[in-house]
Amino acid sequence: MAAEAAAGGAGRGLWGRLGDTRLGLWLRALLRDYSSSLREAAASARRRPALAAASLSALALGAALARSVPDRGSLEAAAVAAGAALGELPPGSRSPRAERHVQRLLRLRERHRIRVRSFGIVAVAGTDPNGAEPALYRARCPHLRPRPWDRGALLDLGFLGRWWLLEAALRDCDINEEEFGALPEPLRRLEPGALRSERNERLHRESRAPVLLSEADIGDDGQ
Repeated sequence: MAAEAAAGGAGRGLWGRLGDTRLGLWLRALLRDYSSSLREAAASARRRPALAAASLSALALGAALARSVPDRGSLEAAAVAAGAALGELPPGSRSPRAERHVQRLLRLRERHRIRVRSFGIVAVAGTDPNGAEPALYRARCPHLRPRPWDRGALLDLGFLGRWWLLEAALRDCDINEEEFGALPEPLRRLEPGALRSERNERLHRESRAPVLLSEADIGDDGQ
């Protein structure tokens, strides 16, 4: 009987013998579970197509957001580009707020003290007190590391492929707010109407428009 079983096992081939092992039985049970789960999901999708479409859309949106999360390299590259753009501006017209923010990022980049953690759909950039290189206990102990939300530790928030705090700091980077510090408070802020007058622009366009004369106007001038 043993000889016949051995002969039968030998005739089944390699895959047949592997299927009778403990690993093969576990894989077959796992495949049966997955196939039954897929059948149930397909049946549920047929019963509720709107809910299935909404779930697939949410999964696709989450996957797209997760793929668009920026990394540390993108933050450092953006800081270098921002420093180059500020360097092209005259010193008197640079925004001190933007210059301080960019210079801080550049200093931390040179010291390898920028750390970025991804939380699925958003990335949090913070400062590392000792950098990633030295193998010090203070640098490696998780209880002594600053949390990203501590004061001064948070650098930026990455979402949709952009670093939002850096972009906010670079907004109007060619305007030096400190130049207007001595002015009264009503003169420090300008409304949009004070910067651009639609009536003046309309009159300017009308003044540059060609003059069209009719035949009657030309006849009157000839008389």
